[in-house]
Amino acid sequence: MSTTYPSDDTTPTTEKTQSAATLTGRLPLDGTTLLGTVVAGQASRALIRMSNGSVQQLGLGDRIGDATIAAIEPGLIHMIRNGEAQRLAMP
Repeated sequence: MSTTYPSDDTTPTTEKTQSAATLTGRLPLDGTTLLGTVVAGQASRALIRMSNGSVQQLGLGDRIGDATIAAIEPGLIHMIRNGEAQRLAMP
């Protein structure tokens, strides 16, 4: 699930941004989409649009379905699913 970071120095995602991320025809809708990343060591985050349209801010160790986020790079996350490495890149 998503992780809350109360002492976060980043700007929260605005309602306008979240709304734009769920507009029909704007992003691929065939699965999970990486919207952006903030790389800051162990505090790195990924903004992800789930296939159901919800937008979540996830960090290292958080889960996306049955995959666990192992690393976050600019525009890319690395996940482990069933012992196999997978990547999700921004469209």
